[in-house]
Amino acid sequence: MNRHIFRFLAIGVTALLSGACNDSESDLLEPKVYFENKENAFAIEDGHQTMTFDVSSRLSAMVSSQVDVSYSIADQSVVDEYNTKNGTSYEMFDPSHVKLSSTTSVIPNGKLYANKVTMELSGLETMEEGKSLILPIRVHSTSVSALPDTGITYYILSKPIKITEVGTFTSHYISVKFPPGTYFTSFTYETLIYVNRFSSNNTIMGTEGVMIFRIGDVTGGTPKDFLEAAGRQKYNVMEGLKPNRWYHVALTYDQPSGKTAIYVNGSKWAESAWAIPGFDPNSDVGFNIGKLKGFPWGERPLNGYLSETRVWSVARTENQLKQNMLSVDPKSEGLALYYKLNGSEKQEGGVITDAASGLNGATNGIRITTLDAPIVIE
Repeated sequence: MNRHIFRFLAIGVTALLSGACNDSESDLLEPKVYFENKENAFAIEDGHQTMTFDVSSRLSAMVSSQVDVSYSIADQSVVDEYNTKNGTSYEMFDPSHVKLSSTTSVIPNGKLYANKVTMELSGLETMEEGKSLILPIRVHSTSVSALPDTGITYYILSKPIKITEVGTFTSHYISVKFPPGTYFTSFTYETLIYVNRFSSNNTIMGTEGVMIFRIGDVTGGTPKDFLEAAGRQKYNVMEGLKPNRWYHVALTYDQPSGKTAIYVNGSKWAESAWAIPGFDPNSDVGFNIGKLKGFPWGERPLNGYLSETRVWSVARTENQLKQNMLSVDPKSEGLALYYKLNGSEKQEGGVITDAASGLNGATNGIRITTLDAPIVIE
């Protein structure tokens, strides 16, 4: 059983209250009760059936008398609002598996923090691998009001996915022919990638000359370990990837705004503006993964591993990228192409079939490698 005591970043009273423009001056100066951290994320390891947490709220300023506080589980509508605001799809943790040592506590006279209440979560052994659940806890007080934005704290619990089977790419490739008429306005490319050795130009995926996501272009002035988006326009990140390390990388383009961005491990590393209506992934030499088979100016192979390789017909948000690095539902809206590259795709007669749309990609055969340890994204 684990015990996690939360001590969150203290927020100054002036900053906390500055947004309350419509309140009276006296109300702005009144002490408020709140949680110091709005979100608390935890991974549930195998074998854990329960976890315990010490929950405590605090005041924005000391008062001369005792303040009574109480805690309750917020309802489903709060989770729905959170998901809508943050572009997430968390399910609510089952309230029947939540036990508070007490629903009430006190903030003693002259103190800022409430006496701790123990919260125990049970049934964790039933959580599915890759599942993320959220539990909202609300603070109440009859003595002082709660700050609107931080009167609820969210416990986000996830069971890590363990990927140990991946696709090996040395001079291997997948060439995909999308259905006739396919045209991406907005889009996302994303994959897990591990590079053994960087060449001068390393193909991740895309349509060369139109919309390609790669690492390096030494002859074009881009260092061999820099992620780059190229085609009708071109831009790159300003920091190199390291060899022998797993990354989640993504390229997005949102056509209505004209904004494109490159993400690494869910964080934006570069962005640009492209005023293009979209593109046909079948144009030029077509859509390729891993290398450009038969390309007259060089096949530009990737030397390493790929896993969870996906193409979307929508621009995925930063939160969506972070939440779904290691897995995604093959039937997700907007998912146009999905190779898990864990041995689950059918490979037969120089063809590999994707998990999202059943598209057949031409291939010279992707060898599936078993890793010594599961993929970890740092």
